[in-house]
Amino acid sequence: MFSENTENLFLCLPPQIVREVRRISESYTDFEEKLSEIRIRAGRLSSVSLRGRVIPLSVFVTEEQIRDSLKLFCRGSVYAYSESLKEGYIAFEGGYRVGVSGRAVYENGIICGVGEVSSLCVRIPHNIRGAADIVIETFERLEFRQGILIYSQPGNGKTTMLRDCALQLSSGKYHKTVALIDTREELSGSFIGRECAIDVLKGYPKAAGIEIATRTLSPDVIICDEIGGYEEALSILETQSCGVPLIASAHGGSLSEIFSRGSVKILAENGVFGAYIYVKRENENKYTYTVNYSEI
Repeated sequence: MFSENTENLFLCLPPQIVREVRRISESYTDFEEKLSEIRIRAGRLSSVSLRGRVIPLSVFVTEEQIRDSLKLFCRGSVYAYSESLKEGYIAFEGGYRVGVSGRAVYENGIICGVGEVSSLCVRIPHNIRGAADIVIETFERLEFRQGILIYSQPGNGKTTMLRDCALQLSSGKYHKTVALIDTREELSGSFIGRECAIDVLKGYPKAAGIEIATRTLSPDVIICDEIGGYEEALSILETQSCGVPLIASAHGGSLSEIFSRGSVKILAENGVFGAYIYVKRENENKYTYTVNYSEI
């Protein structure tokens, strides 16, 4: 049996893909818990990922089926999702993010959409209680005054850690007011319950969301995913002048790699982050963490 959210997701996928996923799930007692991605490709191998382990599917889908799935994910109106499609994804109810691959469509030299869609990558969100324990422990050591940057290569659980961090900090013994900047609508999903003191800003660009949260919501901590450009860095620096710590993530395999980016370097030089946590998935059930502290 799958959850209601997963069953709703299945309604948007080609039926032969759903049958294959159900068939494979019969060999596992914890299949849904481990399921992290479903990738469907027109005329090529489709696959599922179970915490990093890729399992090819023995069925194929057509370009027409990909287009039909895209329409279903867009609730019948692809045009309504044109802004996020320019960024290569669709936010689907339940916290799912659907990556979209195809041919870039340009207007005046700027990407304005995607055509000839050939594959969809569905990232499956999970609420794993305890995933952020190392983050919470580190934040406590920083006396909740400085931010934390979680970094790793893609697919190592950063988003899951951020989601659990928001849940832990906003409930239980902490009960801090958390502002969650959910630009791609995959951090909050259906996981934010009544017991959580979380204000969610969905669909906002990170820079705007951070600025609005700082100015109007008086949060104890701001959490966002995948910081990137200079505009975001400047907004983050503004929050620091107001004394609001930030817990965020970035893609990278080493400190030197993330510091090589101008935006992260600016934040580091201004003491935004008191610690940097590297996370690596060793296998389906094991993660390792490396914590590097700035001056405390």
